[in-house]
Amino acid sequence: MRALEGPATEIVDLGIGMLLPGFIDAHTHFGNAAAWVSRVALYEARDADAVASIVAQAAGRVAKGLWITGGDIGAAIAWEAEARGEPRPAPLPIDRRALDAITTDHAVLLRRVDGAYVANSLAIARARYSATEPTPRGGRMEHDAAGELSGVFHGRAGERFADLVPPANLETTLAGARVALADLASAGITSIHDIARLDAASRRRIFHTDVERSLTDLELHRELQRRGELSVRVYAILSLPAWRETVSAGIRPRTDEGRIRYGAMKAFIDGFLMDEPYANDPHWRGDFTFRFVDEATLSEDIAGADAAGFDAAVHTIGDRAHRLLLDSYEAAMERNPLRDRRFRVIHAWYPSAREVERIGRLGLIVDITPQQLVNDLRAVDAKLGRERARTAHAWRTLARAGARLDIVSDWPGSFNEQRATPLAPLENIALAMTRAAPGGVAWHPDEAIGVRDAIVAYTANPAYASYEEDRKGSITSGKLADLVVLSRDILSATAAEIRATRVLRTIVGGRTVYAAEAVPAR
Repeated sequence: MRALEGPATEIVDLGIGMLLPGFIDAHTHFGNAAAWVSRVALYEARDADAVASIVAQAAGRVAKGLWITGGDIGAAIAWEAEARGEPRPAPLPIDRRALDAITTDHAVLLRRVDGAYVANSLAIARARYSATEPTPRGGRMEHDAAGELSGVFHGRAGERFADLVPPANLETTLAGARVALADLASAGITSIHDIARLDAASRRRIFHTDVERSLTDLELHRELQRRGELSVRVYAILSLPAWRETVSAGIRPRTDEGRIRYGAMKAFIDGFLMDEPYANDPHWRGDFTFRFVDEATLSEDIAGADAAGFDAAVHTIGDRAHRLLLDSYEAAMERNPLRDRRFRVIHAWYPSAREVERIGRLGLIVDITPQQLVNDLRAVDAKLGRERARTAHAWRTLARAGARLDIVSDWPGSFNEQRATPLAPLENIALAMTRAAPGGVAWHPDEAIGVRDAIVAYTANPAYASYEEDRKGSITSGKLADLVVLSRDILSATAAEIRATRVLRTIVGGRTVYAAEAVPAR
């Protein structure tokens, strides 16, 4: 590398730090993350101070003048009371003045768990509401002791208020996207595999339900790139149900559009679909997701996209769903000419032992999310029974069978915003090593992954999944200078030490996009 040194070269002494290839998060929903910057999740906030803290954090990240929305205030404590057979507690004491104390630079409108809305003064002023406003039929506006609007709106009054919030457009989404890009950079992530949609294809397709919900509009990435702001590389995993229209629009697999690359397409099978009810409870049998039409349609889409050179990447949870998916994959391989395929199984929560063997035999890529295992721990044994649960989240067994593992975040989390899955590569590496939340008990620790394999699952394997193993995923002469500097060597670190490790610098294409602090340079 010294041979490349020139007058403008910056040389950084890392000291005890560690240089790694930039992390590649192989499953993100960037559009949701951009939207959620200003749409806060308040489900777990258990008191007024917790709500204020979350809104204040958003106000510190959202550009002045934009709205802050979200909900549901008081949800967790209300649902827990209901589970105990008790009445819901009184709503948290949050009104116009409480929100004004947090921000006067943003209009704020928050939903409560009882369906009421709470607004700050700026939002009320923008809506042109006043204390003398006639009460809408089917609604109610609360007033304080002085007769002024308290900021709490019930029923139709709240619904009408919510209707006044400006819809997201390109500029407001870009404002959130800039924050999301900063989050990626600060986490040491230099590439993402983003679940995306091509609007030109979607407009020409009639869908049976909102099958493209949570898919980033590809135009967002393109606009960031046009403006010179796309500070991460994007492997766009496009919508499989719209594969014909996407091909007609000129998108070709394994082609690049600046920092945007194409090659995979995503579909969904189930939320939880099992071949038989486990633990003697028919409730756990599950069903297909609303995005799923039928088995024949899925198989035809996979085979058609495969013939066009695209790899399928399918959301799969239960063992029956795995069986259906692998049947479709094998049918496509038999039907179409031999080629270098890099099909993926997204999540792979509950495959049976037979499906684990098939995944390995087919050499598939499996996207795993350690944070989702932690979220699932309270229910998995009840759903499957302890014996059947042995092949749930079976990471090491999948790898030994022949699968390639990507550790992914599924950032920012579930569409209903109730379960966040943060970026946090170092946290996910620690969870992969322990299979337990901090301080918790490891669940089937024999399925844990060592730190070296976890690093590979965040670097080299995702690079392979996007056919970019020749340009990223390792620190090798001739590859892209996509790098991350950590505050310590994590190869010999404990999980707790890895969690405490900081990202000091993130470099994309040789340019620093994030620096936590001044690092000695000459």
